[in-house]
Amino acid sequence: MAGDYATFPGRPAGSPEWRDALTADIRGTDVGRATRALLVFTYDEPEREVTEALLSECLDPAGPAVDPQVGALAVTCVGHVARIHGEVGPDLVARVRGLLQDPVLGGRAEDALDDVASFAPHALGPRRGTG
Repeated sequence: MAGDYATFPGRPAGSPEWRDALTADIRGTDVGRATRALLVFTYDEPEREVTEALLSECLDPAGPAVDPQVGALAVTCVGHVARIHGEVGPDLVARVRGLLQDPVLGGRAEDALDDVASFAPHALGPRRGTG
């Protein structure tokens, strides 16, 4: 998945330079490049918390503006985080839950939370009505 980001000389995945280059593309105006960069970041960043911070930023309406397609992909990437790391932080889960009623992102949010339920069920917290 690393594509052209894998060959950054002296910039291994997870390095500050690698993160900076991908983040710049994610925030850029080339939607194709931004979505590829977000997927690479999600798949290849070794620190889950760093990935979650970036995804949360992409989903924050008060944060740096990203293209709506990038925001939509960020919702999907939450499910990827659950699958890859077996964990998703409570703040990101809450942010995705907050999108369930969104007319554009609600379906993606539901899919992402289904992935969290499959791969990191403990991240959803205790079920209501259970002992």
